[in-house]
Amino acid sequence: MYLEENFSLKELTTIKVGGRAKFYIEPSSLEELKNSIEFSQKLDIPLFILGKGSNTIFGNIGGLVVNTRRLKGISIREKDNEVLVECLCGTPLKSIIKLSLKEKLKDFYKLLGFPASVGGAVAMNAGAFGVEISNFLDEVYFISWEGKLEKLKREEITFSYRNSPFPKIGVVYKVVLRLKRTEENIMEDYIRIRNLRKEKQPINEPTSGSTFKNPRGYYAGKLLEDTGLKGFRLKNIGFSEKHANFLINYGNASFQEVIEIIEIAKEKVFKEFGINLVEEVKLVEDSGLNGWKVL
Repeated sequence: MYLEENFSLKELTTIKVGGRAKFYIEPSSLEELKNSIEFSQKLDIPLFILGKGSNTIFGNIGGLVVNTRRLKGISIREKDNEVLVECLCGTPLKSIIKLSLKEKLKDFYKLLGFPASVGGAVAMNAGAFGVEISNFLDEVYFISWEGKLEKLKREEITFSYRNSPFPKIGVVYKVVLRLKRTEENIMEDYIRIRNLRKEKQPINEPTSGSTFKNPRGYYAGKLLEDTGLKGFRLKNIGFSEKHANFLINYGNASFQEVIEIIEIAKEKVFKEFGINLVEEVKLVEDSGLNGWKVL
């Protein structure tokens, strides 16, 4: 297993913002993934599991970043008039969407537009257009922090809005999706949603997707727009003119600039509406008031 030191993380996120990791590993097998976890525990350093980096913004990591992109693979089987899709954690979500369109599988295509891995999508319970990935889960295989490969059925796992028990209880290794066939014209609906995303979201810009979760009964993008933050820019980072809840890297944006503009947005929305915005994007650094604590 190849280990790199002082590794630049910038190109591993879709927003292209990132510091450096003290250690960096790309495991290509279950055993190597287990060894990565063991390595961080032996050195007593923070560990972060990275998928495709679509909702992650890095500062500097004085620990280990484990990239799952080599852990790819899909297999399918029929069971009880349904299709069970087994996929490793690093499998791109778009590969499953492509399969669902080919096999005419109901509703999974609504998760289009997430440049995420399957493992990352499960960890954040990615969702759009009325569905969440947890709606399709049958089983999750994960490595516990004791180094054991465990399995949970969907009914044994508590998911909520953009939240799951992973990686708190362990690292997702493999998932089994249970998908239903349909006679509906799903391609027509897929194209409609794809065009809607292109029209409403800056999908071709360096962004990390939705910056904030939607507060109950509100849309974060509308709150940001109503406080004048649509198109607002701070140095090299700014909220999109197309969708106010998307941050755009307009140059060589730094992690600190991201932290600053997020704090400005939270303060403005709270002052105007009394609503506390909560980040959907993961702000990953070793320490800091606004940082997401690395496991």
